[in-house]
Amino acid sequence: MSKLTYSIFITYLLLGIYVLVIAIQTPFIGIAIDTTSGQPVIVKSYYPDWAQQQNIEKGDILVTIDQQLAEEKIMMGKPHTLRSAHELTILKADGFVHSIPVKHTDMPEELFIHIVFPLLYFALSFGVAIYLWKRNRENQLTNLLILFLLTCSLAYTSIGASGREDLLGKMVMGHCIVLCFVVFIHFLQHYYYFLHIKWPFFHAKWLYLLPILITFCYFLEMYDSRFKMITPIVILGLFGILVLSAICILITGYLRTHSAKIRLIAIALIVPFLPFLFLFVIPEIFRYTPILQAEFSALFLLFIPFSFVFIQVNERLFDIEYQLSRLRYYCALAFFSAFVITLGLSIFLVNHLSITLLTAIFVLVFLVNIASFYLKEQLDFKHRKVIFSSNGDYVHSLYAAVNRMGNAKNQQDLLARFTYEITEKLGTTDFTIETITEDVSLARGEVNARDQKTQLLIYDSADEKIVLLISHTLQKEELLWLELLALYVSMLIDSLKLIEDLVLEIQHMKVTNNTPLPWLDKLLWNIIEKEKGILAQELHDTILQEQLHLARELDVLAGSPSIKGEKVRAIREQLLNAAKDLREYCENLSPPLLDTLGLHIALKKLIQKVNIRANFLLNTQIERVHFQDLSLHLVVYRIVQELFNNAIKHAEATEVSLRLLALDRGFVLQYDDNGIGCNIEALMQSSASMGINGIRERVRAFNGDMTITSKENEGMHIYIKIQEEGENIHD
Repeated sequence: MSKLTYSIFITYLLLGIYVLVIAIQTPFIGIAIDTTSGQPVIVKSYYPDWAQQQNIEKGDILVTIDQQLAEEKIMMGKPHTLRSAHELTILKADGFVHSIPVKHTDMPEELFIHIVFPLLYFALSFGVAIYLWKRNRENQLTNLLILFLLTCSLAYTSIGASGREDLLGKMVMGHCIVLCFVVFIHFLQHYYYFLHIKWPFFHAKWLYLLPILITFCYFLEMYDSRFKMITPIVILGLFGILVLSAICILITGYLRTHSAKIRLIAIALIVPFLPFLFLFVIPEIFRYTPILQAEFSALFLLFIPFSFVFIQVNERLFDIEYQLSRLRYYCALAFFSAFVITLGLSIFLVNHLSITLLTAIFVLVFLVNIASFYLKEQLDFKHRKVIFSSNGDYVHSLYAAVNRMGNAKNQQDLLARFTYEITEKLGTTDFTIETITEDVSLARGEVNARDQKTQLLIYDSADEKIVLLISHTLQKEELLWLELLALYVSMLIDSLKLIEDLVLEIQHMKVTNNTPLPWLDKLLWNIIEKEKGILAQELHDTILQEQLHLARELDVLAGSPSIKGEKVRAIREQLLNAAKDLREYCENLSPPLLDTLGLHIALKKLIQKVNIRANFLLNTQIERVHFQDLSLHLVVYRIVQELFNNAIKHAEATEVSLRLLALDRGFVLQYDDNGIGCNIEALMQSSASMGINGIRERVRAFNGDMTITSKENEGMHIYIKIQEEGENIHD
């Protein structure tokens, strides 16, 4: 354990024990006292049920506190709140002196809220923090999450000491309320870097100045008591701003990436703070009566330690969507059972349990039920593994991974995709894939887990061995997932090598022996002839028809007794137009702007040309799209080009709309016109379908989706969506 980590854990333990001891030493009673009459008169009790049981009423005079005169312990002439005591003596209106011993057990709300729940939260948070630190000692993201967890725990644990006006307890609570979200925003910054998301906000290190501001406010309290009213507002205001800032950061990140991980973090770590923010902090800042007191609205923070089990991805194999659905399912079951139990207690103990205590019991039973469901799941997986043989997140994850890796073009691409799957699903980057030539004492697909390291032989041949080395141990379900995926990778490598060998053999046969390959020649011939047919059709319908028309014009001119200059100039103009059209065809065959200035400029130029030629109103929306496969730029250009050609030649439309929308690793193309439309089945059988079929084949070549909707006299609507698969594995 490093010195810094050691210091953090020791500080957490010492402060946590201190604030818990303060809360345990003296019961909290919270009796409001009016001293303006010269006597300490009881006005209100924080726990009215306890006050009623002890026969404490409004107007009673407080005589002694812990066997000391009340006038000596209370500043007379000002309103005062008696926060804690072991024994009280009160004078009733009829002159009867009543002595009251104060015990934690007499006030169940105080016992649970100030002692039991904070103690549970303290121990649970410390245990989770130690567990996470042992499994991920060198991971900065994990360290920041651990610090966030411990800071939240200290803030909640110090409720009792702060409520008793203990100075150190107040300072711990005030600093930790703000510091926990400073650490959380710091974590988000590093997490965005980990996901390769641009961080558009200021650097989180400047937020660590805020606890210094709070310390300054507490020092001012020592010199001027008026600051006791200002300091809580400053702390709560900073807390509210930081919570809203974290929410904005998560929303912007989710809208840009649609990452389920960001959504999970928001649900697990932000939602528990919202009741405290909206039910206590905001009303308190604006000087309204809080809807729910701080110690009750903060009960939802008990969810945070449990959440860490699910958001910890560094050595945890799970599919986030699966975990979220499972968590929702368990929460529904736990809510129902907790509601039934709480309802039963309220019926049988209606005169002994307050609303506050029932709420606390409901939350406790709810959390215990969720924990029990997950414990049962772990026991079932260990002792009744057959239950998990046909379902579970690792099966779904394995299927999705194999599906993505099946599109690899070569061995290097396959291993890159395999690296991505390990990083994404095991949540670790502490591994290497090595290609070696020496022998290893493992069979293909065999795993060797020893000395906190995991070694797996992915591929084995006479020439090379591909070995995966992970610098830590894995859980059993993770090993199972990795072994199965490695077997698929091994088989895919064999297949890719067979394909590569076949291609090399074909090339060798063609170069050395000039051996004819009828099937290959036929395939290439069909492709070439098809492209030649498309080009021939285009030239026949445009340039050739224009040239025949000009030839007839020249025949008429040759037979005329006199040659008019205007006629010659008209023919010359037509020849120039034909040459211009031919030049455009050459540009269309190989658009120069696409290679020099990019797809966006090339499409803008194409749209300008269409606007000149077309007799319809063209509306376009062209977004900038970026692809890792550069051939996709040409595909988009060809599709748009073909859609415009069809609109000009066949649609007879007055309005045409084209929208190119960027997606993550892909695009959506939407074409609409109000032309004559057609019968789709009849179109596919006619020669006019050459352009549409060309678009369809281009889309199919990139595993895209294409939908055509059209009826006669109802226009045509085309929807195309193409996304690259697995091309962001290096991001």
